[in-house]
Amino acid sequence: MNEMSNRQEELLRALQQTTKPLSGQFLAKQFGVTRQVVVHDIALLRALGHRILATPKGYLIESTASKQTAVIAVSHTPEQTPVELNTFVDCGIKVINVRVEHSVYGEIVGNLYLSSRRDVEHFLAKIEAEKAPFLSTLTGGVHYHQVEFDHADQLTDAISRLRAAGIEVID
Repeated sequence: MNEMSNRQEELLRALQQTTKPLSGQFLAKQFGVTRQVVVHDIALLRALGHRILATPKGYLIESTASKQTAVIAVSHTPEQTPVELNTFVDCGIKVINVRVEHSVYGEIVGNLYLSSRRDVEHFLAKIEAEKAPFLSTLTGGVHYHQVEFDHADQLTDAISRLRAAGIEVID
C-alpha cells in the first residue's frame, strides 16, 4: 500500500512539473510498471480530486491559468479539418477539445490539446493510422471546439480566416 501511495505521489509530481502531456507508456517505463498500472493510478488520483486529463498525446494536469476560453461552433467536411485546426494554432489558439451533440448519446467530447502545427500533424497522423473517423462525421460536419487564447483579437482573426477558407462558423 505504501509503495503504491509513493508511486502515485511521484506520478502526480511528474505531471505537475510539465506543461506537456506525458504518455502512459513513458510513465510506465519511468516507474517500472505496466501501462495498465499507470491507468489505475491516474484513476485513483482523479478520485482524490486531481484534475488529470487524458489527451491523444498523454496525461496532463488541467491548466488553471488566466487564459480566455470560448466555444466555437463550426461545420465543415473531414477534408477541411487540417485547415481548420492549423488556422486555430497559427493564430496562437490552443484547441482544447472537440464536441458533438449526438441524438442518442448526447454530448460526446474528445480531448485534443493542440497548440502547434506539430500537434495537429501528430493528431491527424493518429486519426489516419487508426482509420478513426472524426467525431464531426457523426453530425454531418457540425461540431464545437473549446479553445484557449490570450487576446480576443486572436479569436477574431481565426474566425475571419476560417470563413475565408470556406469553413462555416456558426454564430
